[in-house]
Amino acid sequence: MEYNEEVEVDQNESASDEQDVQIQDTDIVFDCPHCGHNLCIDYRGAGLQITCSECEEPVLVPIPDGMKISDLDLDAGELLKQLFATRRLLQRAEARAEALSMKLDSFAAKVGELQEMLQA
Repeated sequence: MEYNEEVEVDQNESASDEQDVQIQDTDIVFDCPHCGHNLCIDYRGAGLQITCSECEEPVLVPIPDGMKISDLDLDAGELLKQLFATRRLLQRAEARAEALSMKLDSFAAKVGELQEMLQA
């Protein structure tokens, strides 16, 4: 399992669907702090930022009690994958911030126009 991919665990799934989801003892299972959606990721994803598959908000994968980041035996290839995934998340976040900034500017301009109309 890659670090930026999470397995969804939906509690409303039927028994046959639950058999399709393979949760390992070493997986980290947690809820998205934004929407409450259940997420599951390999233990090597501890401390990483991922995107929630439900609400698409950035989520920090918790580090289980007693585990240290130094416990992870990551090789250079895995670190490179994490770096690229983090860069992609950063690019998406920057693009979203830019779009929201433009939207805010548009709303501010409309508010200014409406204020002028009210004063006239």
